[in-house]
Amino acid sequence: MKARNLSLGVLLVSVSVLAMPLMYRGQTVIDIPRPGEDVALSHLSYKANAFEAKFTSVKLEPQGDAESDPLKARWTFVGSNNDGQMHKVEIWTRLLDSSGKQVAMYSGKCTLAPGAHDQPCVVEMEIKADTWKSAKSVRIWADFNS
Repeated sequence: MKARNLSLGVLLVSVSVLAMPLMYRGQTVIDIPRPGEDVALSHLSYKANAFEAKFTSVKLEPQGDAESDPLKARWTFVGSNNDGQMHKVEIWTRLLDSSGKQVAMYSGKCTLAPGAHDQPCVVEMEIKADTWKSAKSVRIWADFNS
């Protein structure tokens, strides 16, 4: 009886592990870009033998008056996916001050379509002007879920 219960427990754990989606996290750190400037990105890809899903650049686009408080802006990431299946992605932007301390964090979700090329993925940001002035770099994380 104990062996049967143990086998059932192992089976249930195995099924739950197999049902979880595959996930890969890529990350990089860049200086805060000038508004409207395309910045090349590296290390934000999910690469396997048969495919690669990746983000190649980002552009920071202020929304409205650049002197407003709070400041509203959009981080537009450009991605591609040469896989035959879609990849759900959550992108995190963690703003860091000059000492590397996190001062703010924002995230957005998108789906890289099968065969996508130059597909935008947007992360909206609304931040107090003083906090924005203290931000010197951004740590970007991309969680790829399949």
